[in-house]
Amino acid sequence: MASPGPKHKSDLEKIEIAKQFKSEGNECHKQENFKQAIGKYHRALMQLKAVGSSKSAGLGAFLSDETMQDMGYSEPVSESTRHEVTKLMCDCYNNLSACLLKQDAPNHHKILEYCDKVTDLDPSNAKAHYRKGLAYYSLEKYEEAVQSFSVASKLDSSFQASKYIRQCKEGIRKQDQQLKDAYRGIFNKGSRDSEAADNG
Repeated sequence: MASPGPKHKSDLEKIEIAKQFKSEGNECHKQENFKQAIGKYHRALMQLKAVGSSKSAGLGAFLSDETMQDMGYSEPVSESTRHEVTKLMCDCYNNLSACLLKQDAPNHHKILEYCDKVTDLDPSNAKAHYRKGLAYYSLEKYEEAVQSFSVASKLDSSFQASKYIRQCKEGIRKQDQQLKDAYRGIFNKGSRDSEAADNG
């Protein structure tokens, strides 16, 4: 007699496992063990991404939802479950971006990617907009930073972004001046070259 195959986790079990990984990640973050925290948040996200998705792989691509449910592969995802998963995913992506910001050499492009994932799921997430502003600021993309900081401040007045907005505007002014100086140098060189050709 063949032994039954492995029991697949229900969506609720996946959510509980994700919550546990997120909690462990938060503990690692508090202890400033950012690398381990990042791993925990990624594991939580893997569980959350699997909620309601068992149909996308293997037999699920060929079987009905009812058959998959009977086999223990999946269950319909309710609106409240969807909301809970979305909130947990936003928390994990936000926490990932927070961990990356605290590293010695932050990967600002990855921070932007994680913040975009949050704002795609929840456009009113002020934390994600604020961290996006910090990443843009570090990349000297000041106009984008001002936009992100402004959105964060409008969504949640506790984000004191005015200092960063002032610094960004100063950065924009300096970049504009450098661009003007560069163009002036190009045009001056071009006119000197043409004078030399006329005198030659």
